Amino acid sequence: MKIRIAKAKNVSVAERNLVAKWVKKCLKELAKKDYEIADRFVDAKPIKYADMIDNINVYCKGSGQVSNGGCYKINIDIKMADREAKIGKFHEYKAFENDPVIGAFKTDDVEAVIAATVAHEVAHHVQYRYGPCTRWLKKSYKKPHGDGFKDIYRILRARVVNPVFLDHDVREAA
Repeated sequence: MKIRIAKAKNVSVAERNLVAKWVKKCLKELAKKDYEIADRFVDAKPIKYADMIDNINVYCKGSGQVSNGGCYKINIDIKMADREAKIGKFHEYKAFENDPVIGAFKTDDVEAVIAATVAHEVAHHVQYRYGPCTRWLKKSYKKPHGDGFKDIYRILRARVVNPVFLDHDVREAA
């Protein structure tokens, strides 16, 4: 079970490996039976972690542009993560910027920014890839930053990212 991950020339192997680490952690959390994530391409049966890894392509770039996630792949921009860490803040969309779990947070730790960025883009991947056949996402997965996305992202931030990087415990708000 090896993740398919590629990198641009200006991205180091260490940066690529850091992204891979966080993608795996996010998918491992969402593969738990509690979430009943189902794959639309496999008769809507609950998906296993190994299959989630097989169903995603990851690309690490260093172009200073946005990261994004879709049904088949996610793109993570390392240069943007470096920039946010130097500014001292991980930014989020205005609609949920102040949310105590999925909102922005202060940090100068590049890994924290990468972890949160990966969680955000993995949430989009899961939203579009598995949303149509996952019982609790069927009615809410379509809107890019809507309730379905926020539900997935909240799981990843509360259970995977925030406990490692944020001083306060936000699990209660999840």
